[in-house]
Amino acid sequence: MTAVTAANVFYIKLGRGGDWETESIRDGVLRFGYREVPHDLCVAGDWPGVWDAMKDRRGDAGAATRDVKQIRAFYESDEDTIFITFVGGLLYWCRPVGEIEILPDNSHRRATLDGWHSTSVGGSLLTADRLSGRLLKVQMFRGTICDVRAADYLLRRLSDELSPEVAAAEEAERALTAAIIPLMRLLTWQDFELLVDLVFSSSGWRRLSQVGRTQKTIDLELVLPSTAERAFVQVKSQATRAALDDYVGRLAEAEAYDRMFFVWHTGNIPENEGPDGVILLGPQRLARMVLDAGLSSWLREKVS
Repeated sequence: MTAVTAANVFYIKLGRGGDWETESIRDGVLRFGYREVPHDLCVAGDWPGVWDAMKDRRGDAGAATRDVKQIRAFYESDEDTIFITFVGGLLYWCRPVGEIEILPDNSHRRATLDGWHSTSVGGSLLTADRLSGRLLKVQMFRGTICDVRAADYLLRRLSDELSPEVAAAEEAERALTAAIIPLMRLLTWQDFELLVDLVFSSSGWRRLSQVGRTQKTIDLELVLPSTAERAFVQVKSQATRAALDDYVGRLAEAEAYDRMFFVWHTGNIPENEGPDGVILLGPQRLARMVLDAGLSSWLREKVS
């Protein structure tokens, strides 16, 4: 997969209050205000002349300097430049191409290489909640266009590349997840039931009752207070397809429940082949849930 590169990366606000966001994303264009800009001087690259014109209009040298920096970014950028913006909780990015078009209201428009994108090159959606605050803080810029200081981070995200620090952390997580599985298999059936109960409690489920107590089979009845969903959990140390089929049949006859969780730490049942209404939590998925719930230390203490 080709890495995303750029000589420059800019953030742009698409209109006052986002007035041009919908049009820009839909039509794959860049919109820019600055209606008072001397277009001919900009096209000619006469930036001292542009500065003089903006100084006359602004009456402030500092403001003129800031204006010219933004204007140059819009006029001089080519397809080796990336512009980003944020719309509806997503990061969008594009590359500008072609000449500047002056619209009837004296605002500016540019075409883009292949439109705006809200995904990485690998197809991962660029939701703001999954992006670093170092990048998100660019939205606080009060002007129209500014440099993106977290450009290296952005290019890695667009390329689906991990920083060395994140890659090392992910490798450590994979190793710990793999180590959790044999530890779960050292638990007594009572402690394995308790572990499952703690995992569900950490994700918001509330235990209503325990409706079975046999050594290899423990049933739990749960409710999710936020939605009032009810579920029963079948916990087995060792699972077989026959046992799964048996409890799937029980779910079909139990109108009181919205779904069933079938949980085990030993067995060869594929974890991604659950029937409708049945969620399979085998050793791989359960180990990840144990890690996410912060229960790895609890587990080590139980079997040490």
